[in-house]
Amino acid sequence: MKRIYTLLTLFIGIGCLGLNAQERFLDEVFDEVEVTTDVIYGVNTTVLPVLLGAQPAFRPLNMNLMEPVGDTFDIRPVIILLHTGNFLPQLLNGNNNGTIEDPYIVSLGERLAKMGYLVAIADYRLGWNPIATSQQERTETLINAAYRGLQDINTCARYFRASADAGNPHKADGSRITVWGVGTGGYIAYGAATLDQWFDIVLPKFIGADKDGNGTPDPMVIEPINGDPFATTLGLNPLNGDTLCLPNHVGYSSEFQLCVNMGGALGDTSWVDASDPPMISYHVPT
Repeated sequence: MKRIYTLLTLFIGIGCLGLNAQERFLDEVFDEVEVTTDVIYGVNTTVLPVLLGAQPAFRPLNMNLMEPVGDTFDIRPVIILLHTGNFLPQLLNGNNNGTIEDPYIVSLGERLAKMGYLVAIADYRLGWNPIATSQQERTETLINAAYRGLQDINTCARYFRASADAGNPHKADGSRITVWGVGTGGYIAYGAATLDQWFDIVLPKFIGADKDGNGTPDPMVIEPINGDPFATTLGLNPLNGDTLCLPNHVGYSSEFQLCVNMGGALGDTSWVDASDPPMISYHVPT
């Protein structure tokens, strides 16, 4: 009888150990997170100065990196987090959010880093005209803002793959990159996961004004002017020569292996095809 009780105690102990066991990438197995701020992943043109009557200007594309303290892995899967904000600067967007320092995105990043991921909270270009007098201009400038955000996050994915060939200072696994967006960032994440080419957005709802004066409405986004969706081609305004898209990390893949959307939406269902990565989407019913 004593032997039976001993075995029973042993089995219960093993069961408790199993319940308490934690698994990397599923549980928070690290206690601390190291944060590296303002890592530059690219450079491109911002149109925000245009809203103030100035010319477009180059700006660095930056991100804050989070990684677990005490990690012994040589490479870690990458999660690129994207904040919300309506493609406008904080406060001008009518909210107290819209930056890579937003508390909700920082909290999410810390939790994921404690699970063992390399987390990049990436900034992206902002700017459109919500107070334009015509609906046409408001829509067209907003679509262009979303397109620039898409270009930036594709650039960010290529940055990690390029840096892996340059000593891999971030210990990033370029074969496992997730794009994860919240709100406005969710729109970008979906676009990054599904858009394969510029022609995918040449749809009736994305046709705008007549830009060249030939009497025919033109697409809201034109590849020679705005660059391709991946920001691997030069985009030039033919009217004044302004550079609207600067290629970054050309030659590396922009592919994502997973897309997570929290509160965003897909631009058009026609973008989805069998070649897209798995997608997880959350929406809060109201």
